Amino acid sequence: MTQLPAKRNSLPPQTKEEAPSAETLVRSIGGLAARLSELMTKETALLKAGSTGEIAALQVVKGELARAYAGRWAQLKAARAELAGLAPALAEALRLQLARLTAVAVENEKALRMVQRAANRVLGIIAQAVRDHQAASTGYTRDNPASRRLPGTLGVALDRRF
Repeated sequence: MTQLPAKRNSLPPQTKEEAPSAETLVRSIGGLAARLSELMTKETALLKAGSTGEIAALQVVKGELARAYAGRWAQLKAARAELAGLAPALAEALRLQLARLTAVAVENEKALRMVQRAANRVLGIIAQAVRDHQAASTGYTRDNPASRRLPGTLGVALDRRF
């Protein structure tokens, strides 16, 4: 893992008219990319292990980091003219960190899709079992016929959040 030389936590406090330098933004983006990579690596491992209960806490942090990351990129786009003066080592460190983040994000997406497909298969099995059960139900007596249900109507509610 390539670390950027500056503090990763946040940008220094600034006044409204003072914009952060391109170097400060690049260091901040690199730090945020490193933290997102670490978090998504942990999330991917939890998904593969089936520990979905622990993922909910990570989702909040992941959302905050993603918003901060997007915000820093927007600030850097505004300071695009300063990018030419960046040290080559700093630009290379950012490039490597972004390449790592991209690779981790691809693996994370694969794991999320795998879990979603599995959940969809299980839900499909449950829905089919409910349909089969409803179609097979009959009344207890001649005077108590089976209830009439519209085909395809299910009494099941699903929550897809982890």
